[in-house]
Amino acid sequence: MKVFLSYALAVGGFGLIIYAVIATLQVNLTYPGARLAMLNALRTSVQHAEYLCRSVPGTFFEAIGAAIKLGYQAGTDPNIVAQTTRPGYDAQITMIKMKWKSLFGYGKKAVMLTVGGAALAISQHANPVLHIILGVLTLGAAIWIFIAKLDTERSMLRARAELLPELDRAFVEGRIAPRAS
Repeated sequence: MKVFLSYALAVGGFGLIIYAVIATLQVNLTYPGARLAMLNALRTSVQHAEYLCRSVPGTFFEAIGAAIKLGYQAGTDPNIVAQTTRPGYDAQITMIKMKWKSLFGYGKKAVMLTVGGAALAISQHANPVLHIILGVLTLGAAIWIFIAKLDTERSMLRARAELLPELDRAFVEGRIAPRAS
């Protein structure tokens, strides 16, 4: 019975890491290309920029979208625009970081499950080869999720410094017309 439990733990941990990897792949975004796309959208078509912001949640796009929503209410005064968009961006960043923390938490749980399954198999003198293979794959995937999390956090910081001023300029210059209430 304990041998079966060891296999269940290892396979369950591997299934959990597969879920976390799929969720990470859906929100993983390379900064240079995404920056150029967003910069072009902010300079040409705000509707396209808003569409981009909704297309990839869990990235700096989502935070730019929150800043756009608040920027519509700011008018064209540069001081008011900056005081409106930055807090909106920062508030959304907090939510995005919580989502990534949750994904990495799934990765840590998956590693613990597979290691626990391997330890149980070894203690029961069962063949732990499958457990070890799943454990190594799970650990590698968890490391990849951690690296993707760091890249996303770095891109959010860069976007705040590089893209948010462009958004503010678009509001101040009138390229983005305020929405009618």
